Amino acid sequence: MLPKPKKYISCLREHFGLNTFKPLQWQIIRALIAQPRGSDVCAVIATGYGKSLSYQFPAFYLNKVVVVISPLIALMEDQVNALNERSKSGPCACLLGTAQEDRTIKERILALQFKLVYATPEYITRGNGLKMLRDLGHNLALIAIDEAHCISKWGHEFRPAYRQLSQLRSAVPQVRILALTGTATRRVRLDICEQLQMRRPLVLCSNLDRPNLELTVRMRSSSLWSDLQQYLNWAAEAEGAVIIFSNTIRDTEHMAQELSSRGKPCHSYHSKLPLEVKRRNQQDFASDVVQIMAATTAFGMGIDKPNVRLVVHYGAPSDMERYYQEIGRAGRDGLPAKCVLFYSEADAAIHRRLQHSQPVTAQRSEELQQLAQAMLEYTQINQCRRQYILNYFDDRASLATLQQRSNCCDNCRKARQAKPAVEVESAPLDVSDESRLLLGMLRDLNGRLGLGKLIMALRGSRSKCISSECRSHEHFGKGSHRSIAWFKALAEHLKSLGYIKDDYQRSTKSTFGYLMPQVTLQGCCWLDEEQAKAQPITVQPNSRLAKLRQTCRMGKLANDNLDWGSDIDPNEVDEAVEKGENDPVWGPDLDIDFQQIDEAVAKSKETPPADQLELESLLADCQKILHEEQEEAARTLKARKRVWQYLEGSYQRRPLIPKYKKQST
Repeated sequence: MLPKPKKYISCLREHFGLNTFKPLQWQIIRALIAQPRGSDVCAVIATGYGKSLSYQFPAFYLNKVVVVISPLIALMEDQVNALNERSKSGPCACLLGTAQEDRTIKERILALQFKLVYATPEYITRGNGLKMLRDLGHNLALIAIDEAHCISKWGHEFRPAYRQLSQLRSAVPQVRILALTGTATRRVRLDICEQLQMRRPLVLCSNLDRPNLELTVRMRSSSLWSDLQQYLNWAAEAEGAVIIFSNTIRDTEHMAQELSSRGKPCHSYHSKLPLEVKRRNQQDFASDVVQIMAATTAFGMGIDKPNVRLVVHYGAPSDMERYYQEIGRAGRDGLPAKCVLFYSEADAAIHRRLQHSQPVTAQRSEELQQLAQAMLEYTQINQCRRQYILNYFDDRASLATLQQRSNCCDNCRKARQAKPAVEVESAPLDVSDESRLLLGMLRDLNGRLGLGKLIMALRGSRSKCISSECRSHEHFGKGSHRSIAWFKALAEHLKSLGYIKDDYQRSTKSTFGYLMPQVTLQGCCWLDEEQAKAQPITVQPNSRLAKLRQTCRMGKLANDNLDWGSDIDPNEVDEAVEKGENDPVWGPDLDIDFQQIDEAVAKSKETPPADQLELESLLADCQKILHEEQEEAARTLKARKRVWQYLEGSYQRRPLIPKYKKQST
């Protein structure tokens, strides 16, 4: 790194109170102001790195105007207020918008009374925005475009007004352009440079890895409190703040009410709240009046709170870019923080419903589906989640130095704790028979049944929700040898291969629609081809589908004579517990014999150690239910569910979260 001349450091200290630049900040600034024939710059800077300095510094050093284009008025207001409060010689920044009360603001800008002018892309590309840029002439030093991923059609927050910023080059051809974003894949970076017609663009990327963030992904249960309690307690001991992101306004408000009622004061933040309420809630959170904020993605950007110890996504985000930006709010002080994602099968349907509530072209819908696929893969993978993220954003420098450690992610933690138990098959697993069952029944029912009930029918469930049409189908009950979790994983695999697609259907009873799985033309051709000649459908031995098969084989208890109720549907168990029902549709009327489970644990000397731990955990879990539940019906149903989950391979122990020890100052 080249040394910084004293004149730059002197300006930095005088106007920003800093003594040095971060490496990437200096590279950007040097390219913009220290090189007479410099290039335009496209920079991907990780959250918390200080990207705003890269466009604020040139304005003060050159004593010229820098126009900053941003999509968020609240974020621009915060930066304008902060700059003006720090300025010793009066206001140095302003916000240019349609709601501007100062009618003389344009004259003051042209009179060079402000060094930084903030504006939305809509304002710049409509009306007299471009004319103002031309009128500034040689006094306009730079145009900085924040959140530049909005320009790209491959970005997660594509905005048409951002796409129109391509007019900047022809309007002010002599002015350099700086495009900044916190997350962008290689395809998005190239698209940004192309759309802005950048000249000899210098593309810079910071190290995206945040080593102090521990990543965890879990299936969402029916109980918000049981999912979040242990993590909220950990954050409270760490004396840190918590942000919980939800996909819908309804979930956000419900979460704030639920947590507050349980002694965890929580504010909500979403687009439909009055402006004064949003500002008050944000201020209370920023000043630690409340430690927990339940929010939609509207709260994501511009939150510069250093002590956020926990970021929870209660529902998978729509794409990896949004997810990575939002977990970037955690641990900005460099201390350990946790990022926990709870996902469910309904997340994809919610995002599709939100997409169809807005005017979206078929092409854009397809692009969004491609972005969503990466998010789905992230929730399902068995490899290091940090490695997956860095691969997605093509951060090769971070990947080269990445080392496996227990506090990296939940998958790395499991890998370090696991002992060699069984020899995993090295050959691909052929799932053609089960695929033929699932695809055949799905095609015959022709969109009249959701995936959950379809799988229950394949497994021969006696639930009341299974129609007579399903019971009379030739494939009814032929998939009883596989678990619900296994068939769901198979359905996702068939979607990735193009055999199944989700078709959005509008409801006649409400304004919202729903997703129904359909067999594609490719899937129909495969079904109609002669079975002996059809290309087999296989999965790799390290895939989630193969792991579920292996787990199911490991999970059988010693006593095979017991009927464990293999057609229990855990979702219906939860509903029955809430309603106080004890209906025999859950399968055979078995009694949970804890003594037999005890004996199975005692006899598991030849069982691999990891499996023995699961058995002991299962016993402890059932004994806990026995002591805590007063109603016999609820106790029986809940205990059945635990045993059923163990046998099908989806049972998970509550992870032990190491207590965070606050560093002494």
